[in-house]
Amino acid sequence: MIKTGFVAVVGAPNAGKSTLINALLQEPFLITSEKHQTTRKHVRCILTGSDYQIIFVDTPGTQVPKNKLGEYMAAEIGRAAEDADLVLVIIDATKADKQSWLEFSAKIPHVLVLNKIDLLEQDVVIELLSRFETEGKFEAVVPVSASEAVNMDKLIDTLKMLLPEGEMLYPEDQLLDTDLRFVASEVIREQALKLLNDEVPHGVAVEIEQFRESDAEAKIQASIIVEKESHKPIVIGRGGQMLGRIGKSARMKLTELLNVPVHLKLFVKVRKNWRKDPVQLKALGYK
Repeated sequence: MIKTGFVAVVGAPNAGKSTLINALLQEPFLITSEKHQTTRKHVRCILTGSDYQIIFVDTPGTQVPKNKLGEYMAAEIGRAAEDADLVLVIIDATKADKQSWLEFSAKIPHVLVLNKIDLLEQDVVIELLSRFETEGKFEAVVPVSASEAVNMDKLIDTLKMLLPEGEMLYPEDQLLDTDLRFVASEVIREQALKLLNDEVPHGVAVEIEQFRESDAEAKIQASIIVEKESHKPIVIGRGGQMLGRIGKSARMKLTELLNVPVHLKLFVKVRKNWRKDPVQLKALGYK
């Protein structure tokens, strides 16, 4: 028997949820960006040690829904938290006084993670720890820096202490409970968000149209979906330069993740108001 269970990772946009899970796994699996709404679906990431297996469920940032996509994302948070053995609440320690969080089922233990402590003086961190521990809302309060991978061992030890005993749920070498098509779409979307800056903010999705993988190579064809005709030339860029940059960056990261050469073809398509249309959302995998 080992310590094992599901840990729902929740928090405000840009609190560092995906960055934290990437640091724990020591793999850049999850999309990260300074923009809001980076994570849209909950993703299961698996961390296995000699006496534990922790399944982290990354969730979208908590915020008031503004469209059908926002409603889907809010439902994803609720589903992940209610099905979990633990809820890990991540807050940006530099904005601790301005942040709030949802409390889910009282039957599920909550652990607070104060992220970005590398940006604060030590006495401020100690004061925050004391304050949150005194409030008594959490089973534990752990200060970390996800970007610098500080206190990862302490966080793992805390989770091990609170998780139940059980059998291993996944093979030891499995790191993700999702298919490679989803990983590819997230990598492409991540690079698009990074390179497009604020020109095409949140109306970007990625649809994988072909995915063929062998021991020697991977061939991927995908379309970047935008909401407006005016966004299409921005994504393509002058002479196709922007689309080429997105493709090159995504191809490099996918090659690193898949450990085979990746041949990637990208296209751009317009689907007007797709974030407000339940039919289009379902077609893009938001069910």
